[in-house]
Amino acid sequence: MFKFIKVWTKSKDPNSPRYRRDFVRELDGMSIKYVTERRGDNDDVIGKSGALIVKPEDDTFLVYSGSEVLFRCNIPELAAWQLLSGDGVVLTGPDIEHGGVERTVIAYYTYYRK
Repeated sequence: MFKFIKVWTKSKDPNSPRYRRDFVRELDGMSIKYVTERRGDNDDVIGKSGALIVKPEDDTFLVYSGSEVLFRCNIPELAAWQLLSGDGVVLTGPDIEHGGVERTVIAYYTYYRK
């Protein structure tokens, strides 16, 4: 009913925590085909068939594949943007699962219609 008010009050600064939370809420629950990690000039496949998950109690964002967590980052520290093709999302931030090292992960969605 009041969805148009959310559009008017939506944060437009990509560096603000509110913008990041709104962005990852749109990604929550999306299924993914595969996940790649950018290492230098190469993109290496690190997982297949999973999901993007938001944990509001911890304020974290997860990339889950198979039975393991590939990437976990606090939402205020996460930089995320859509691919121009609309087929996926690029996530950059300190990965809690791997000792806080800065990683860039690309998650490609399975095809579905919004």
